[in-house]
Amino acid sequence: MVPKQKDHQKKGPAQQPADEISSIHARIKLFEHPFAHQVINTKIEMFCSYCMRAAPGDGKLLKCSACNHTRYCNKECQRLAWKLHRIGHFQVFPNLPLTEILFQSKVIDRVQFIRENGDKYGWERERPFSSLCDHKDEIRKDEAKMEYFEKLLNKMTTFRGDEMPEREVFFDIFCKIQINSHSIHTNAGNEVGMAIDLGVSLYNHSCRPTCSMVFDGFRVVIRPLVPDIDANDTSKSFISYIDVGRSKHIRRRELKTRWFFDCECSRCMDPADDVLTAIRCSNPCCDEPQVITETSEPCYIACAKCGSMTDDDTVKQAQQLMLSLPAQFDPECPAEKLRELLASAESVLHPVNVYITRLRTALLHITGSLEENITSIHKQVYENYKLCFPKADRHVGYQLLHIVKALIEKDDREEAITYAYDAMNIFEVCFGLDHPYYLQTLALWTYLDQRTPKSKAELIALTNFNDNRRVDIETLLEKAAAISPGTLAINLPKSKH
Repeated sequence: MVPKQKDHQKKGPAQQPADEISSIHARIKLFEHPFAHQVINTKIEMFCSYCMRAAPGDGKLLKCSACNHTRYCNKECQRLAWKLHRIGHFQVFPNLPLTEILFQSKVIDRVQFIRENGDKYGWERERPFSSLCDHKDEIRKDEAKMEYFEKLLNKMTTFRGDEMPEREVFFDIFCKIQINSHSIHTNAGNEVGMAIDLGVSLYNHSCRPTCSMVFDGFRVVIRPLVPDIDANDTSKSFISYIDVGRSKHIRRRELKTRWFFDCECSRCMDPADDVLTAIRCSNPCCDEPQVITETSEPCYIACAKCGSMTDDDTVKQAQQLMLSLPAQFDPECPAEKLRELLASAESVLHPVNVYITRLRTALLHITGSLEENITSIHKQVYENYKLCFPKADRHVGYQLLHIVKALIEKDDREEAITYAYDAMNIFEVCFGLDHPYYLQTLALWTYLDQRTPKSKAELIALTNFNDNRRVDIETLLEKAAAISPGTLAINLPKSKH
């Protein structure tokens, strides 16, 4: 990937009139030929090693009898994967090779094949592998990355033996992978594997993305999140390389560490974004956020609302607290430890502060509930998410479903209707009308809106997503019409997006 620093300053083709791009479907971009991909070792029994989709309904994948490691949906997936399956190399390692070794070895195979035979399979249909940004000079100066490279070099040499390329050739490939590869997730956010897709690598980063990446196994759909964006126009279509639900300081630090650029996207240049690191007013009766950042110079702050002064020691204390919190919380972290951190943070940080939100969501993830009103907490998280994510981002939709679930559990179905409707509209934009996430949420909203007599368990089940596979709606409707001719009527709600 080749990040450009100022998305608001980029120039591209003139904006197309709305009637030329009449639907989201016309504005999406599909990539279904990754240069290389690999299921992570811990998920090898759950996801097909070729298509990277979850096991079918019976939960069973076919094991490769030759290597006893890879699994496949069916014989067709095994056949398609066979030309890049290196069985003999598994015998070299007494234990399973690192996922990174298997992945980067596949990249080496393709680079060597293209060099010797040309691009006969169209792997470089979007761009040449050689054109990828590599940041070699920066990586050479990065002690941690060079230490990691030496580790991989030694293991890869053992794994590939005589087929190992020269050190500098491998370093070039290693650098390109570091900058241009991406992880593959289920749409519920669970990591499945890694890939390098030469088409996806054309898209630049923004902390205020205009498009989202939707996965169906290794296939990637770039979907616009806003009306005037066509995902085919990479000069205006931006994706997020990182979790953008964090402060500017953390986002920029991660982008600089991995991709070696200082992000100057529209969000990072927007002073309003700093409210995510705001602290409380020194007046306990005032709810006005006092805006600071983790690294700003500590100073006295006069509240714009009540005039109270917050001293520089309080500012410094808040900064130290924010900097001491991890960018990501360990799922094994004891709940009591998280409660202590949350109590400490709430005493000085404003409720809108993103560190408060991340502590709350971490505690919710570990315990499933909080001592406080869970619906109120979910609503506070939702308000914070609206500051961090685009309006139609799937994370906002997921949080809306958390609210819906909490309201259903407390028998407040009337209030849940609006939240379910908003989630449904978001999933229509993010995933499309044929995606199970949208269809489940459509059913959920319909049952709530029509006051259909469903049990709590039946409604809550619709908030749990298990399958990414798209639904062939046309075939299902044809079957339904054949069963009950003349009686089929489908009325989909009009989207607000």
